[in-house]
Amino acid sequence: MTHANVIESLRPLLVDIDAVHLDPKNARSHNTRNLETIKRSLAAYGQRKPIVVNRETGIIEAGNGMYQAAKALR
Repeated sequence: MTHANVIESLRPLLVDIDAVHLDPKNARSHNTRNLETIKRSLAAYGQRKPIVVNRETGIIEAGNGMYQAAKALR
């Protein structure tokens, strides 16, 4: 995903996708069908809400599915 696919108000918050990682304790998992749906949404509409990441640990606190889909699209 390029910066152009992220709405302008989120661009100042962008962090390199390789600088963050999934939360190993995340209780929610996404099957292939869900991830494909998220990928189609990202491709069609861009990223509309942020992935929440702990700045100290780099662990994703919200948005694991979006992260996985975005990473697959790059």
